[in-house]
Amino acid sequence: MKLTLEEKFMARVRQDPASGCWLWTAHITGDGYGCAYFSGQRRGAHRLAWQLFRGKIPARKIVCHRCDVRACVNPAHLFLGTPAENAADMKRKGRSTSGEKSANCKLNAGTVLKIKALLAEDRWYMTEIARQFGISHQTVSDIKKGKRWQHVQLPESPSVVPEGTGSAADDANSL
Repeated sequence: MKLTLEEKFMARVRQDPASGCWLWTAHITGDGYGCAYFSGQRRGAHRLAWQLFRGKIPARKIVCHRCDVRACVNPAHLFLGTPAENAADMKRKGRSTSGEKSANCKLNAGTVLKIKALLAEDRWYMTEIARQFGISHQTVSDIKKGKRWQHVQLPESPSVVPEGTGSAADDANSL
């Protein structure tokens, strides 16, 4: 007896009764997603699950996880969205790698407070601040415009320097 595509797929799944996730047991990529070869093409197992159990994936849509388990292929845990919607979902759940969570991060919240205090004083050029902290002028500009590190806020009065930092100018000169 020949197996259907759905049966072949499910043979590579272990159901977790506690979470309801269907965990992919075949090949897992380095970043934790299941993958499978189907019709000679490598595909994400979660995408394949959507196609097998829900249907076609519309253009400009991606398959996202409600459960945030990358190896999960349970169609009930998946939803369609745009890349922007997926990024917003990730940020809302606190899974984005922004700020100090980023592997390439050179700054932390305390340093950003110092930078914001210097910007508020308006006595330094952004290029000077960038040089002092070993970052690019663009990063300083993005901090000033609120494009980066918007979650780090100075106290109400911009003349107030964050506690334990001394004067902002002294902190920048001490590097």
